[in-house]
Amino acid sequence: MTSYYDVIIIGAGMAGLSSAYALRKSVDSILICDQFQIGNTFGSSSGSTRMFRAMYSNPYYCQAAKYSNVLWESQEKHYGKKLRVSHGLLFYGEDWGEETIEGSICAAKQVMQRQSIPFEELTAKEISARWPLRTKPGWQGLFEPAAGAVLSGESLNFWKNEVIRCGHKIRLGTKVVSVSDGADVNVLLEDGTKASSKRCIIAAGPWSRYFLELLGYQVQLQIWPMLWAYYTIERDRMDTYPQWFCFQEKAKNDPDQGLYYGFPFMGDKKNGTDLIKIGIDWAPDKLKRSDYTPSANMTIPTELLQILDDFVFSYIEGVRSRSEAHLCPYTMSTDAGFVLDRLSKNIFIFSHGSGQAFKFAPVIGENLKRLVLDEAPLFDLSPWSVKRAALQV
Repeated sequence: MTSYYDVIIIGAGMAGLSSAYALRKSVDSILICDQFQIGNTFGSSSGSTRMFRAMYSNPYYCQAAKYSNVLWESQEKHYGKKLRVSHGLLFYGEDWGEETIEGSICAAKQVMQRQSIPFEELTAKEISARWPLRTKPGWQGLFEPAAGAVLSGESLNFWKNEVIRCGHKIRLGTKVVSVSDGADVNVLLEDGTKASSKRCIIAAGPWSRYFLELLGYQVQLQIWPMLWAYYTIERDRMDTYPQWFCFQEKAKNDPDQGLYYGFPFMGDKKNGTDLIKIGIDWAPDKLKRSDYTPSANMTIPTELLQILDDFVFSYIEGVRSRSEAHLCPYTMSTDAGFVLDRLSKNIFIFSHGSGQAFKFAPVIGENLKRLVLDEAPLFDLSPWSVKRAALQV
């Protein structure tokens, strides 16, 4: 027996739940399927915080961030609580005229000037005087005061509860094994359950390749297991850390590629001890994969932990010890840009989030909703075309 829905969404992470939230009042029935639980540690939506900012080298992403912040405000009003915390963001370090996956200091400055986004320029001495960050002579900084952190775990729960409240169904713990496209979209779950729909959204994160290949696409996609950790801090430092990205130029063969990020104290604790989150924003080539199997990608190399520790204890004051460490899969396109597009009359996709998608969750959800309903998107989506990352064969 086959159950019928207006929309089936594969993946109950950020993109799947945000699109279900956007669609919840526009269609009668939605089925969301995920092989794991919401917020699981195998996908890219786990953890309690993500960054939001408009400080981008790419003006397209800067504009998309503006749209997203307006929608975040609307969702917060509906929720009656904050889904973001504004405390600013510091870009600091070196600028060597090359773009990283997070952009560059110089290009971000130019974009913010052109788009009239308030920011503050800082010297190395000013950075170290203001925050417990050690710097090198010649380093520079940009501080965007309106930036901050998305409460990602809170956001997932909000979207989930709203979708359920509106009468839609979330099916967890059962893998989708096939998707076929025709007059309708037919989905088969591993327990034999069959479902059919008018429209289907694929929001499967690191498992996107599997579904794209089922539908006849060759995919340019890499999975980068990215390391982040919690560190214990001195109690009197608790309120002194900024949110930051540090940029350092490194040789191509240097095992340390020099791009790091960190959060202020966000209330995280373990056994009553205050913790801050710090991570590496690059992955060694030997860890990069074309396919993703959690059991094969969740072992953290000792040498990578050492590189992170060396940076933390060299450049961040008041840190006492590493408490725990994790790997998070980034689904990377060759240009570090998203894929948000229509695959066929009935099937739509968000993929290739490249580690920076959560801040755009409302924009991703709203644009997927509009594609499903055959409405005009919020803005030109051609830079996120699937043609950049996949060929239909």
